[in-house]
Amino acid sequence: MDAIAQVARNIRLVPGLHAVGVRHDDMVTLGEAAQRCGRSRQSLVQLSRGQRGSGGFPEPEVETEGTAFYSWRRIAGFLRGLGDDIPSVSHDLVVADHALRLADDLEGLDVAPGTLRSLGLPVE
Repeated sequence: MDAIAQVARNIRLVPGLHAVGVRHDDMVTLGEAAQRCGRSRQSLVQLSRGQRGSGGFPEPEVETEGTAFYSWRRIAGFLRGLGDDIPSVSHDLVVADHALRLADDLEGLDVAPGTLRSLGLPVE
């Protein structure tokens, strides 16, 4: 959440730009998948090579210049099958998306400061 807020603030420093939402791409490297699921990259590498577990790890969707890209949806399904508690959608990303959409919708509106404070938003 902090990283998303920082990026949104940095984007606003560029005249005419502002973040309007958050998107969660399906295509990931094993490192990105590890961040999303809370496992180490090494754990996913071992699963992908059949060095751990009973096999069946999803094959890469695309391999480019030595980098393999996997479907996050398929990796998450595989890990759920192993008993990992992987939510179908990241709660933090959903909240961040809603917050950015709200900020975008409020941009330029004449909103009373009390309304902004009641929503927990800064009053400028």
